[in-house]
Amino acid sequence: MQNISLADIQKEVKTLQIAERFFDSVVMFALSEVGVFAALADGPKTFDRLQAEVGGNVESLRATLDAAVALNVLSRIDGRYCADEDLLDCLGRTESPAYVGEWIAFLHALAGPLFKLDEAIRDGSTPGALFAKMGGDDLPAKRRTQAMDAYARTRGIEIAERLDFAPTRRLLDLACGSGTYSLAIVARHPHVRATLLDLPDAIAVARPIVERHGMTDRVEFVAGDAMKYQASKPFDTVLVSNMLHMIGPAASRKLMKHCLELVEPGGRLIVQAQYLNDDRTSPRWATLLSLIQRVGTPDGRNHAIGETTEWMQQAGFMDIRHHRLSAWNVCSCLIGRKPA
Repeated sequence: MQNISLADIQKEVKTLQIAERFFDSVVMFALSEVGVFAALADGPKTFDRLQAEVGGNVESLRATLDAAVALNVLSRIDGRYCADEDLLDCLGRTESPAYVGEWIAFLHALAGPLFKLDEAIRDGSTPGALFAKMGGDDLPAKRRTQAMDAYARTRGIEIAERLDFAPTRRLLDLACGSGTYSLAIVARHPHVRATLLDLPDAIAVARPIVERHGMTDRVEFVAGDAMKYQASKPFDTVLVSNMLHMIGPAASRKLMKHCLELVEPGGRLIVQAQYLNDDRTSPRWATLLSLIQRVGTPDGRNHAIGETTEWMQQAGFMDIRHHRLSAWNVCSCLIGRKPA
C-alpha cells in the first residue's frame, strides 16, 4: 500500500477546510431560525432548558448545539450553553442597534439557490427568485425587503449625514425596498418629502416600517414598476439604491435614461451601490453579490464605478462624482446632475 506523505495530507486538509466551511453557516442559520440565540440572550442555559424553550426534535437540537460548540459558535460551561455578547447583540436581541437577524435569514434563504450554482453555470437557470412572482423558489424574495431594512439602518444614517440634502425638497426613492434610506434622510432633514416607489410586495413591507417611525405625513407610497413610472412633477433628487445589480447592464442604461426624465433641470441622481473595482474580483462582498444575482435574477450582475458612470453620462447626466462612505461601509455613491 502506498504511503501518503505529509505534504499530501496538508493538501487534503487545506481543501477540506474550504469545502467544510458551510457547516458554520448551516449551524448558525439553524440556531437563529429556531430561536436559540434569542433564548440565550438573557443568559446561559442547560440543554433541557433550551429544549423546553425552542422545542423541536431532542436529538437534532442536541447535535446542532454540540456542533456549534465544536465550531466555536457557542460555548458550553458547567453544562450550560452560552454565546458571546457580540453574537447575541447581532442575532439574539432584536432591540440592539447591531441586530442583523433579518439579514441572516435572507442569507439562509439564499443558501439553497447558491448550492445550485452549478445549474446556473450549465444552463443559466435562476433557482432562487429575488423578485416576488418571478418564479422559482420565492423565499429569498419574501425575505429580501426585510433584510434590506436591517442592512440599511446604519448605512441609511450615514448617507443622510454624509451627503448634502440641503437643496432637496422632493426626493424620489426609486425601487425603495424597505424605504429605510429615505426614512433616515427625512428624519435628518425635516424639509425633505419623499416618494417611495417599488413593486407592491416591497411597498407592503415598507409601509408599516414608515408608520412605525411616525413619518407617514412626509412620505408617500407608489406601488408600481420603476421603469414605467410617470411623475406628475419632476423631482429635484432621485435616489437609486442597490438596484442596478439586480437588472443588468441593458436595463440599467434604460433606467438611467428614465431617471433623467424624472429629475428636474439642475436636479441630481444619486446611485448608491456596492460597486466592483474594474478588475471585477474585488472588493470581496461586491464580487459575491454577482454570484447572488446569477442564482436570483435572470439578467443581473454587479457593476463597477466606471461602467455605471458611463451609463449615467450616456443618459445625459453631467458632473458625475464618486462619493465614498466610511471604511466599514461597502456602499458608495455616484452623483450626477441634470443640465439646467
